[in-house]
Amino acid sequence: MDYNVKTGILFNTNFNTREFNDLMYESAKPHMIDDIRSVIEEDPTLPQYIDGNLTFHFLPDHKILLKYQFVCNNENEAEAESFSKSCVEDIRRELEEKGYRIERINCTAKEMDMKWLDELEDMLFPKSLSL
Repeated sequence: MDYNVKTGILFNTNFNTREFNDLMYESAKPHMIDDIRSVIEEDPTLPQYIDGNLTFHFLPDHKILLKYQFVCNNENEAEAESFSKSCVEDIRRELEEKGYRIERINCTAKEMDMKWLDELEDMLFPKSLSL
């Protein structure tokens, strides 16, 4: 079965508010996105399962919520969710080395609607008529 796994990762940026002000935080946001994106893109597994764009939301308390769609083929929803989470765990160390601590990983899988494939197969391979 093919599954679409909505994946959300909550990061603590560990931004030092004692040394830096909020204006500096604003100017650091693009750099933070680039840091996280580069870790994901350099991973040998994770990028091949991401469908679409990475969406970054900056939250209060200098946290970042990253959302994306993870598409995979597994036996059931629980396995698809576990695989998505496992791929994130594989990059945890690299993210933490850059200063981004994962606080939470949320994965919610849904079976993909494959009706379009059935319709395509019917068009390409019409059912023979019985006489």
